[in-house]
Amino acid sequence: MQDDAHATALTCNTCHGAHKYDVKFAQIEACESCHADDHTKAFRMSPHNALVDREASGDLPKGSGVTCATCHMPKHLVRDDYGTEKIFVTHNQNDNLRPNEKMIRTVCADCHGLRFTIDALADPALIKNNFKGKPAHHVESIDWVENRMRERARRQQQ
Repeated sequence: MQDDAHATALTCNTCHGAHKYDVKFAQIEACESCHADDHTKAFRMSPHNALVDREASGDLPKGSGVTCATCHMPKHLVRDDYGTEKIFVTHNQNDNLRPNEKMIRTVCADCHGLRFTIDALADPALIKNNFKGKPAHHVESIDWVENRMRERARRQQQ
């Protein structure tokens, strides 16, 4: 945390501003104004931020960028009784933060495969540098599951 952010109460204004409801500011700059850990500091050089930059320049369609909020405060599409779709943001970052495996279904799997996601989330160095690079090791448990599923399918075909 930044020195001046300790013991600070969070309100809507903390992230969105007092006079202008700014969703864009709330996605990266607001996070950096309080958080000072290695993961946060590494975001600007991450492949996820490269997507934000490409979206901002028009090289990628709107919604392609991946910000702090994308992973730590995922969005949910909700349809009301009249069929109107609304997007709600989960403002409790702990809903899917710890353990980090909670992010697999709600966030990572939107873009990445299960194998890569599990390997990436099991790599502390990769998390620390904000996913710049590839996982250093492979988590074999996914192989066990895939092998068991193939074996089950083979037995059912017999």
